[in-house]
Amino acid sequence: MKILRNLTVLLAAVLFLSCEKNPAGTDGPDNGQTQTLELMISLPSQIDGAAGDVVSVKYYSGKGPKTGDLVVLKKGGKEVICDIVSIEPDSFSFEIAPEVETGKYSFCIRRGEVTKAVKDVQFNIEIRVEVEEKDGYNIYGIITCEEAGVPGVVVSDGIETAVTDENGIYYLKSQEYNRLVFMSVPSGYETVAEGVVPKFHKVIDGNPSTVERVDWTLAKVDNEDHIMYVLGDMHLANRTNDLNQFAAFTSDLKSQITANKDKKQYALTLGDMSWDLYWYSNAYDLYSYVETINSSLSGIQIFHTIGNHDHDMNSAGDFNTVTAFKNSVAPTYYSFNIGNIHYIVLDNILCTNNGTGDRTYESSLTQDQLTWLMNDLKHVDKSKKLVVTMHAQMYNENGNAAMDFASELEQLCSGYDTHVMSAHTHVIWNNDKTASKGIYHHNSGAICGTWWWTGHYTSGLGLCKDGSPSGYYVYDMNGSDISWRFKPTGRDFKHAFRTYDRNEIVLTAAKFAPKADSGNAVKFESTAAYWASPDDRNYVYFNVFDYDPSWKIEVTENGSPLKYEVVKVKDPLHLAAYEAMRYNANATPTSSFKAYTVASHFFRVQASSKTSTLEFRITDRFGNVYTETMKRPKAFSLAAYNK
Repeated sequence: MKILRNLTVLLAAVLFLSCEKNPAGTDGPDNGQTQTLELMISLPSQIDGAAGDVVSVKYYSGKGPKTGDLVVLKKGGKEVICDIVSIEPDSFSFEIAPEVETGKYSFCIRRGEVTKAVKDVQFNIEIRVEVEEKDGYNIYGIITCEEAGVPGVVVSDGIETAVTDENGIYYLKSQEYNRLVFMSVPSGYETVAEGVVPKFHKVIDGNPSTVERVDWTLAKVDNEDHIMYVLGDMHLANRTNDLNQFAAFTSDLKSQITANKDKKQYALTLGDMSWDLYWYSNAYDLYSYVETINSSLSGIQIFHTIGNHDHDMNSAGDFNTVTAFKNSVAPTYYSFNIGNIHYIVLDNILCTNNGTGDRTYESSLTQDQLTWLMNDLKHVDKSKKLVVTMHAQMYNENGNAAMDFASELEQLCSGYDTHVMSAHTHVIWNNDKTASKGIYHHNSGAICGTWWWTGHYTSGLGLCKDGSPSGYYVYDMNGSDISWRFKPTGRDFKHAFRTYDRNEIVLTAAKFAPKADSGNAVKFESTAAYWASPDDRNYVYFNVFDYDPSWKIEVTENGSPLKYEVVKVKDPLHLAAYEAMRYNANATPTSSFKAYTVASHFFRVQASSKTSTLEFRITDRFGNVYTETMKRPKAFSLAAYNK
């Protein structure tokens, strides 16, 4: 049965199209016959619907289709004709023809013998079948793949869950508090995506007294084994040359996508894709981020975690601060399945702001999330591995709880092999609690390093606060086996550590901040006090970015092993690339951007002479070996390390 449904199309950029002379069905010059086809039409990048749906499209200044015109969709040398069913003073409606399939089409208007392309549009076609409403349930629908229902798919409103039956049909009782409904994409399937952003949720009206139907269409894929790229803080704000630096990151990621082309690949962000402080002043918000990521990457789907800077702090209270995120990106918490992994995305940023610009928040889950997660995990067998993401840390670097409801989350994850991933602090560290809690906690650094500043100052030397490079993680998911490696942006995997010859480091203002006034020179040397004075005791320091206690460190001098020790210090390269640069400009370093005292992955050895060569051989938990032959003396400068 044909079902007509008016779909409101979100406004996109208005397209101004001029006169053309075209024969029917082509875009080239005609044989002399001239018609005017001047259009001013607004189209979205994506249209969701089913055969027979009526889609409404805006036009402006009277420059829309006329009676007798047709919508023509072109793809791969074929055309599909869609009838225009009505024309209003500022809009027109066309009917999706039965021949339209999911895919990208060139959307054209045909008038007589003239055909004019308007814009490429992604059509996501639903297979719609009759589904009866059921008393007592206000959200219902069907999930299909290849015209058949998909059973066993979990659907939720963020608190309650339902499961599709053998026909792919679900019914959900919802108070609609969260004003959305989402599905937990099952293993072996993918949902449609708008660019790289998967569309597994839909915003609803929030009125529990109305009944709403929400359907999804899935596609079968082989994703039992897959690559997951994990992406820490981005902080895109159209400042500090960040968009150009971000392009270097996406170029690096594309090289990995090409290298892993034989495997299914996805990505998962860890929050702070945007920077709420600049949503308005720099006109760069979450919608801008989506445009940037969609124009930069293709061929993968990217799932998203919300960060504190992805909340609209001009709105008051936690619930209101996430509206833009829900509308443009994803739910603030949800789950999905790929292979043998059940991915759980949480929001542990609880805003306490008043809506007048203050940015107060707590690191905490909410009771609603815990209730939802309890209901979600009822459908997840203990044989599945859990990957749980959140923006702020569940534990701190020392392994103590760093958020409210950490113990409740531990209890819900009990019995599962769980990996928790966070970001937020722009540093890297690992907590291996698998023996006591069944949890391995990864804190993943940042794509932007120190909010893009060090890369901006040094033309590409991106550093996080702990001295680790800006970069991301490549997780290789093979059935039940998980392995990972840190990938520095613009550098090879082998750049897993960095060495410093202490004899060569003297972090004085005269050398690294020569333009600083006397007051700022004193401040810099106070900040860099550990490295500001000469030290000729032949110490060699090294920063092993993704270290955990399972790694093996071997350092030799003339074939003899040297004993290493952990030191708690600030990375000298960060002090030179950020603090010195800020003081050199007589600007105050932002307090939260300053070098972090590395507690778990900074080491030193003591050599026997100033000129001996040291051999480093460092092996990670998966047997990957990283080496350096360190010829000393080894110069210390920004230029020396920015190669």
